[in-house]
Amino acid sequence: MKSALAALLVSIVWFVFPYSAQAGPIGDIKSTLVMTRTQTMAMMGEDDRAVLEMRYDDALKSSRELDVLLAAAQKNDALRTAQPTLAQFRTIWEAFKKTRDVEIIPLLMSGEHMKARLKAFTVQAPRFKQMNELLDALPQ
Repeated sequence: MKSALAALLVSIVWFVFPYSAQAGPIGDIKSTLVMTRTQTMAMMGEDDRAVLEMRYDDALKSSRELDVLLAAAQKNDALRTAQPTLAQFRTIWEAFKKTRDVEIIPLLMSGEHMKARLKAFTVQAPRFKQMNELLDALPQ
């Protein structure tokens, strides 16, 4: 049952925010963002602490990858006109990571899945949507 719930949550993320087949630095950022969100959402239906820790480690790894990709994009001369949008993205991204790490993950680790889901859907989902909209507005 828990695995089915996790699979459902992951498929909701992919349905609402489908993977974009964009190439280049912006496409790489977007696909890594989706992966990070998917890994966190997959934790929502898990009770097994080892699985939670494994998925969180995966989310942290892809978050670090996104940080590297974003830093490279912000130094990319070809994206000079995109810098204000990338800066806005970074601001939301930092808030997104902080909420995940300081609020959602501790709730999940303590077994408070409903509170974690509420935070994920009411706070993080709008941020995730806004970050995707910012990326979609950039030159590919």
